[in-house]
Amino acid sequence: MRIHHLNCGTINVPAGASLIGTGGFFTPARGVTHCILAETDDGLLLVDTGWGTRTCLNPTFPMRLMITMSGTHCSLEETAIRQVERLGYSPQDVKHIALTHFHFDHAGGLPDFPHAKVHVYREEYEAITQPRDMYERYPYRAEHWAHGPDWVVHDLAGERWFDFDCTPLVDLGRVAFCLVPLTGHTRGHSGVALRLGDKWLLHCGDAYTYHKDVDPHDPHPPPYQRTLRHFINLNRAMRPIGEHSPRLRALLRQHGDRVQLTCSHDPVELYKFET
Repeated sequence: MRIHHLNCGTINVPAGASLIGTGGFFTPARGVTHCILAETDDGLLLVDTGWGTRTCLNPTFPMRLMITMSGTHCSLEETAIRQVERLGYSPQDVKHIALTHFHFDHAGGLPDFPHAKVHVYREEYEAITQPRDMYERYPYRAEHWAHGPDWVVHDLAGERWFDFDCTPLVDLGRVAFCLVPLTGHTRGHSGVALRLGDKWLLHCGDAYTYHKDVDPHDPHPPPYQRTLRHFINLNRAMRPIGEHSPRLRALLRQHGDRVQLTCSHDPVELYKFET
């Protein structure tokens, strides 16, 4: 069983120190788009897709605007499909994609893997198919699922993952996973909990954005948070980032011998898996 940690989109967010913790008051915060590729007994499982090839080669006007706002450096070499190929796999080997949420930087690569089953929490699926307001219409780009994915929509069924609600486990042999709702950043935002042997790795998406925020013993918010974050968090969907951090810290205090966490955009959390 091999697990690959991929950066599927370098970002340079203005005033992003209050989110990612890198950069400074006036300098952009350099971040990553952390995706996970896992070998299973039923092909490859990709957790989030990052930016896709269309975004790099022929972005629509809304995507060009998003690229500019997020300070993204669109590189074909960073797309998940190119990294899958460099690892010696075929794009058709990616049989399953599990999404934390459908924002463009997490789901933009879906069209590059049209044969994969796409696993998503029902509340998030309903957000893209029945958006309630502009904050659900604009960051979600229908071009990313216009190819008609093979949807696998997951519901809660009374099961628990440690002290969290979760969807039923999807058993892929050497790897299993479930979706752990961590809603707030989007209506159906979820973590993806991977069972790797007798350990667990929870990809928390954007439920938090700075590694020290979930330090179980000495937590710290990102620098300049009080000054800068309200300039970045302009919509209701973004404001709850970090609200799950106390529960995640408690999870690590109680089960840190069995559970690891990571989030999407903090480079420290990506590089700790690469060393």
